[in-house]
Amino acid sequence: MKFPSYARYNRAVRMAHEFLLRDNITSFPINPFIIITKHKWGLITYTELAKIHRVHITQVKKAYQSEDGFIMYDGVNYTIAYNDTIRSKGRIRFTLMHEIGHILLTHLVDFKETILSRSSLSEEKYNVLENEANVFARNILSPVIIVNQLKLKSKTDIIYHFKISERAAITRLKCIGLDLKNTTISNATDLLRQFKGYIHSTIHSNYCNRCGYFFVSETARYCPICGHSGLLNRGEMKTIFDGYELDKNGRTRICPKCENARTAYGDKCIICGTDLVNKCAVTDTLNNGYRGFIKSCHTLALGNARYCYNCGNETTFFETGLLKSWDENTWELEIAASLSETYHYKKHDAN
Repeated sequence: MKFPSYARYNRAVRMAHEFLLRDNITSFPINPFIIITKHKWGLITYTELAKIHRVHITQVKKAYQSEDGFIMYDGVNYTIAYNDTIRSKGRIRFTLMHEIGHILLTHLVDFKETILSRSSLSEEKYNVLENEANVFARNILSPVIIVNQLKLKSKTDIIYHFKISERAAITRLKCIGLDLKNTTISNATDLLRQFKGYIHSTIHSNYCNRCGYFFVSETARYCPICGHSGLLNRGEMKTIFDGYELDKNGRTRICPKCENARTAYGDKCIICGTDLVNKCAVTDTLNNGYRGFIKSCHTLALGNARYCYNCGNETTFFETGLLKSWDENTWELEIAASLSETYHYKKHDAN
């Protein structure tokens, strides 16, 4: 094949989108290690190469003329090598996807000159292949259609959602127009359909910075766990709170109090009369010595909800003691290594 005189952006963007569709990828951030394993490509680190050849990693970088990574091809199998000593996980993720780009764009098959033997390539030819692999990588890790749909405008937003490096995020933003121009209507439609769930959960995500609960709701105004009203639209600290498993009708599968496996339908246990449905309760209040009641809005709640996410009232499960206070009975599932410095409060109509 004749060597292209310039980077084929249209081809790189199209093949990136087709790969996302073909591999049925539906969420972000993308893990290149899983992709490499799935496609049975080889993988080796600079640390392993240095140990095999009994040299220092700096000599590995010098020998293969790359600070980040390279790819080897023996005519049958591909092996990706990457610098595992780089601290930025986002940079490593981009490096691996860049090398995958070389494979899927058939650079090592179509051209006698390969990335590995860079010395045999002119600077112009080298840059053509590198640019194509870069275009492929950014449209896999942070597809322009998804970025555009989520209305992401800052590098902080890009880094948060796609876990790429700052440099890659800046390039992503600069190239939105170029990549959209090279996106087919057919691929755009298919990608939006495939990532529909991810887009919905991202736009309607809710994070409570009081108790650390993360949930998805289009209308929530209050945290269903602690009743806090200051919900954020992003956050990575996830906390598990105890609750009850519900069936498709919103009822507990067994009675929360007597543990009877109910034999009849209904909102109360046929043995002890305990509520089987968790919902917004009528709240008993005491204000200046006067007892009153806050009406229920009748919103159904999840099995672990202590408060109504719609109006902030206590739920029936919490009011009757089936659920303890959020700060009495919690355990952490996962705490992210770091949270974004900038939080965006979800806006709600005060009226």
